[in-house]
Amino acid sequence: MRITRTVQRVAAAAVATAALGVFGIGTASATPQNWFGTGGCEAVEDIQLGGDHHEYMRIIPTANPGHCLFGVFDRNAWKWLGAAGATPSSDPSAWYYDGPGQSLQACLIDTAHNNTWACGLIN
Repeated sequence: MRITRTVQRVAAAAVATAALGVFGIGTASATPQNWFGTGGCEAVEDIQLGGDHHEYMRIIPTANPGHCLFGVFDRNAWKWLGAAGATPSSDPSAWYYDGPGQSLQACLIDTAHNNTWACGLIN
């Protein structure tokens, strides 16, 4: 009897959560990720969503054989964001605002192969 009630409560909570999501009430923001890479350099473009548009972006390096630069590029201003711009660090970048009017893109440069660029989606 107790197990049945617990299952019913879990099912009711799942239905209520789904209903709230359909109506756009209390929905949590999602974090989609786009993988990209070239020449052994690999990274993930991490996007924080809020509503129907992107709000923040960062780059997470996932493979760096020692000849890779990583960063978030502002396509409107045509410049790297952050104090150091593209960096050899394997640490995730800071989060950058990517809301309406912004055009950011997570990119990496493979310095061992003629500075070949690879980038995630333009947001």
